[in-house]
Amino acid sequence: MRYSAVAGPRPQRRRPAVIALAAAGVTATLALAACSSSSSSSSSAAAAASGSTSPAASGGSSAAVAPDPANPTVLLDWFPNPDHASLYMAKTQGDFTKAGLSGVTLQAPSGSQDALKLVSTGAMALGISYEPNVVTAASQGLDVEAVAALVPTPLNTLLISSKSGITSIKGLAGKKIGTTGDPVETAVLNTILKKNGVTPSSTQQIAVSEGLIPAMLSGNVQAIIGGYRNVEAIQLKLQGQTPVDYKVEDQGVPTYDELVVVAQKSKLASDPGYAAMVRDFLAGLAEGDAAAQASPSAAIAALKPVVGAGGYTDADINAMVPVTVADYKNPLGFGKMSASNWQAYADWMLANKLITKAVTASDAETDAYLPGS
Repeated sequence: MRYSAVAGPRPQRRRPAVIALAAAGVTATLALAACSSSSSSSSSAAAAASGSTSPAASGGSSAAVAPDPANPTVLLDWFPNPDHASLYMAKTQGDFTKAGLSGVTLQAPSGSQDALKLVSTGAMALGISYEPNVVTAASQGLDVEAVAALVPTPLNTLLISSKSGITSIKGLAGKKIGTTGDPVETAVLNTILKKNGVTPSSTQQIAVSEGLIPAMLSGNVQAIIGGYRNVEAIQLKLQGQTPVDYKVEDQGVPTYDELVVVAQKSKLASDPGYAAMVRDFLAGLAEGDAAAQASPSAAIAALKPVVGAGGYTDADINAMVPVTVADYKNPLGFGKMSASNWQAYADWMLANKLITKAVTASDAETDAYLPGS
């Protein structure tokens, strides 16, 4: 398999970044988190204090604020985007206040790994992250665990260009496929290819970072992995290309929760006030989730004031939000996570050498703080 790079403009939306926490071990990771939590620009601190959702990336490190049980700061995984509709719906409706909190601050990070690092050290009360990253964190002993599924289904999708003439995954043999360069995405792609009888080495996998859309539209690649069915697939359609799409969970990759709410594991066990805050937050979020599903138009209205930093147009949000909130429906009930599914995904990560230590589901997730638990 040949790897190369294609430069392209960086769309301002969150992406699951390369999981690099293992690079220097747990100690160095925690040290880095501590440094990040103690250094922030005055503008970032002001933004956090005011409840601004402007990304800290515009001025430096994510602002670290003293956790306030009555008004927790929730560090997002990236710029506000359609995946966050339930969060902003709950905030707009006052659901967090009704659940017992004086307020909730939703803050964008410097990078998509910040939430795990800063929640692990206690610098942030709660965070939004991805199941693969949480499994990695658990394998390294970070002090975090998922407490709710925000998006309880994979959004990652293999997209094949409608202009390529390719009508099946088998047709990707010998073709160019754009990737984010993330090892997890590479493992996902190779799993899909093998399931469909394609030898991964027969393809040319081109790392385009976040330039998936330009690579597809320019014809530099015939397919992309790492694009989401509620974002990139819609961006392509809005630009006149309707890709052939394949859900990764239907092609040999274990299903997983795309986005999850994460909390500090040790503090949940030792601090009743913190545990009560997490319960209250999730109770408010459950109301926002239900309201977003019931009224996509209301979810669109809640999101539009905050998505400018991500470069979304009204047309983007109008098209993306209804698709996204449809994926909020959780057959297990709001926020619930399947321990068996988490175990299967953790085992898949270990088998694909994405983690070096086995993880049990209870190391990484719990439903104990959800409404009714």
